[in-house]
Amino acid sequence: MAQKIWYIVLCVGMSTACIFAEKTTYPLGNDKQAYDYCISHQKSFIAIVWPIAEGHDDTIQYLFEKYGTIKYRKNFYFTYEQALQILRQAHPHIVAMHEHVLWYFPPWAYEKAARIFVIKFETADDAVTCKHAIRRLFTLQYRSVHINDTYDETMYLAEFFFGKR
Repeated sequence: MAQKIWYIVLCVGMSTACIFAEKTTYPLGNDKQAYDYCISHQKSFIAIVWPIAEGHDDTIQYLFEKYGTIKYRKNFYFTYEQALQILRQAHPHIVAMHEHVLWYFPPWAYEKAARIFVIKFETADDAVTCKHAIRRLFTLQYRSVHINDTYDETMYLAEFFFGKR
C-alpha cells in the first residue's frame, strides 16, 4: 500500500504562509529491494508507461491500485540502445525493429521519462484487464503501457531496470 507523506514548509518574510506538498512512498524503497521482490514473488509484474503516453498519471496510478498493489515506482530515461533492447525482448516477432523503435520513441521521447512500476497482481487476468483500461486512456494503440505477460519477463525486466545487486 502506498503511503502519503505530507511536508509542511513555512515561509517567513513580510508575511507567514504554509505550503503543503505531498509525496507518495511505496513499500520498496530502492532498486535493490525492487529487484529482490521481483525475483522472489511470482505475482510480481513490471509495468512500463512509455514516454509517449503523456498525462493521465493520477488515473494510471488509480488503475494500478484498483487491479493490483503498487510496490515500487521509478522514472527511467531510455537511450536508443536501451529502447532497442527492451523492444526486441517485448516484441521479438517485429522484423523492422528500427522503425518500431521510432514508433515508440520519436526523437523528443528520449527527453521524457518512462514510468516504471513494480506491481503485485493476484492473477495475470488482473494485469491484462489493467493494461487494457490504461490503453483506453490514450490514442496510442498498445504503445501507452506494457505490463509483462510471464514471470520470466518479470525477471528480465527486473534485471534491466533495477540490476542485479
